[in-house]
Amino acid sequence: MVNLLLATLFSSAFGLIVRHAQGRRCNMWAVGAVNYAVASLLNLGLQARTGDLIPQWPTALIGVLGGVSYVVAYFVLFKLMAIKGVAISTAVTRLGVLFPVIASLAVWGEQPTSAQWAGSLLAVASLPLLGAKPQPHATALERRAVWLLAVLFVLNGLNLLAVHTFNKTGIQGESSLFLGILFGTAALVGAGVWYAHREGSSAKDLLPGAALGISNAVGNQALVAALGVLSGFLVFPFHSAVGLALTVVAARLIWGERVSNRETAGIAVALVAAVFINLG
Repeated sequence: MVNLLLATLFSSAFGLIVRHAQGRRCNMWAVGAVNYAVASLLNLGLQARTGDLIPQWPTALIGVLGGVSYVVAYFVLFKLMAIKGVAISTAVTRLGVLFPVIASLAVWGEQPTSAQWAGSLLAVASLPLLGAKPQPHATALERRAVWLLAVLFVLNGLNLLAVHTFNKTGIQGESSLFLGILFGTAALVGAGVWYAHREGSSAKDLLPGAALGISNAVGNQALVAALGVLSGFLVFPFHSAVGLALTVVAARLIWGERVSNRETAGIAVALVAAVFINLG
């Protein structure tokens, strides 16, 4: 149970650290690059202690593709967070779990439970509440937020699908190596993008970047450890729902984030959807 609590806390911490870095006016491109570099090195270090550093080809391929998706999702996340705040942004990322469920049905021939069907419908229903469709009178910023919300939903779904696909390969002993490759790819892409947006970078970008990297590495390792001793029936609903609730409460207490009644309803529906989808 300790690992599940750690996984949930570090998962919630990720969005809060991004929000804190924005408040400090850090260069978010630099923060992202440092984040993924630290997470990659930590996972590769763990792999070096327990296994081979030469991956099988599925591990490398899925890791590289997942790494590109991860870093692009991070870019979209901090852009959306600057407009909509951490609570709404986190709610959208939790809904990405819908993608592995669809893949399980379409690719691996698994049959979703009635709870997962209900959760999928609720996930779709929550999106208009979290970000209304752009209207003719909407500002350019409002329209941009809606598009960012939709893109983040898709990208985080692809992120979770990459992890789900790796698990489906059945390759043993390469989990840390897979994450090391994934985060390493994200670090390389992130470093290239940061170089094009390096103006305003400073030493203050390093601490939040390293904190994000540690959050990424520890959170993922704790989640894998929790799944090793607890049923996914318990792990995934707890991880999704409690992580989202903690983020929403922290955002309100620390930054006084306010959300409209419609957005509050959207967060509530997203929370229930995340629980139901994970009841496999």
